[in-house]
Amino acid sequence: MRYILVLFIVFLIIGTMYGQEKIIKNLTLNEAINIGLKNNPTVKSASESISAAKGRFLSGISLPQPEISYDNQWIPTGKSLGSFSEKTFSISQAFEFPSIYFLKGNKFSKAEEITIIQLNFIEKNLIKQIKTAYFKVLLRQYQVKSAEENLTISDDFFKKARIRFNVGEGTNLEVLTAKVHNSEARNSLEISKNELKTALAEFSFILGYGKQEYDSSFNLVDSLTFVNYEKNIENISDYEANPLIKIAELNTEIALIEKSMATSSYLPKFNLAYLMQSRDNINSYNGASVGISVPLWFLFEQKGRVQEASSNLSISQFELQQIKNSTALKLKNAVTDFENNLKQVNLYKKEILPQSDEIFRTALKSYDAGEITYLEYLQAKQTLIGSRNNYNNSLFNYYQSLFMIEEIIGQNIISK
Repeated sequence: MRYILVLFIVFLIIGTMYGQEKIIKNLTLNEAINIGLKNNPTVKSASESISAAKGRFLSGISLPQPEISYDNQWIPTGKSLGSFSEKTFSISQAFEFPSIYFLKGNKFSKAEEITIIQLNFIEKNLIKQIKTAYFKVLLRQYQVKSAEENLTISDDFFKKARIRFNVGEGTNLEVLTAKVHNSEARNSLEISKNELKTALAEFSFILGYGKQEYDSSFNLVDSLTFVNYEKNIENISDYEANPLIKIAELNTEIALIEKSMATSSYLPKFNLAYLMQSRDNINSYNGASVGISVPLWFLFEQKGRVQEASSNLSISQFELQQIKNSTALKLKNAVTDFENNLKQVNLYKKEILPQSDEIFRTALKSYDAGEITYLEYLQAKQTLIGSRNNYNNSLFNYYQSLFMIEEIIGQNIISK
């Protein structure tokens, strides 16, 4: 029995490791987004806020609790409570003017809608973070690969420099220079690996894994390649779908409803009551009453409510306009940033990268033929590596500007 239990535990651990490895080994951007939306605590909290808003709606439109009373009167001195001459049982219900409940329901419906939009806003922001983190891992992975290639080349030419020196064809300066650059290449590789570990840790955190660790074998299926989305943002000016604007609009509508409720406070409140009485052992007495509260002190309470509600409405309108202005500026800057990044990417693709490749190929042939020195070759190599790294950085910035535009307009530009 003990051996069976041990085998079960072993299989369970292996199964768990296999499941984690499956997550680690293959992960598309779509899958990362779905995992993040499912695991993120902020999204879960926002979802519960919707349920809470629905509860506030039900309690907000509810009538006040009815009042039930039981009264014994005319009890002779020294007698028990059962020696009454008159007994009264009554039930009363107070309520506001009916239109008030309609306004309350409308107000709480708007508040519930705000929580739904807030959830959407949190999800959009999280998607932006996931996309950015995903592409940052891709960038760091490329930088590690580039640093490894650079180290391989440095190792090769450090060996060649020593051979040339030993046969009398090279100088000691050439060997020392090759050694220094070889050490720098090793250091750059270590830095790139550490940056990749940091990017992977941030990525895992955004996906909601907490302390769960993933190693550098984390394989992202999608790649950091250029796709031209210029047509997708041509003439973009509609930012009304921005969640912050929609929330501000709903807050303005709520402020307008609260102003109507404040004005409705001039209307009377009602109180209905029904009672049953018995006097001198006769139980056939019934009664009813209707009460109306008259706002006699409207110059103070009601007038103050209306004044406060009017000011709050103006404040919410100013805040809405401010958010619209701020969003328009952010969108303009984001589009400008996108256009600049697009120009940078195209410049590298069409001019700098082809020229750098040609320079390196020419320098490699010349160095092998002994026509140029190692320092000249090294300069060509560094030009190529620097151009490729700068291109990938430009490509990362290009996508980041796209993600920013998506968040501002509240819509997807990059299809999943």
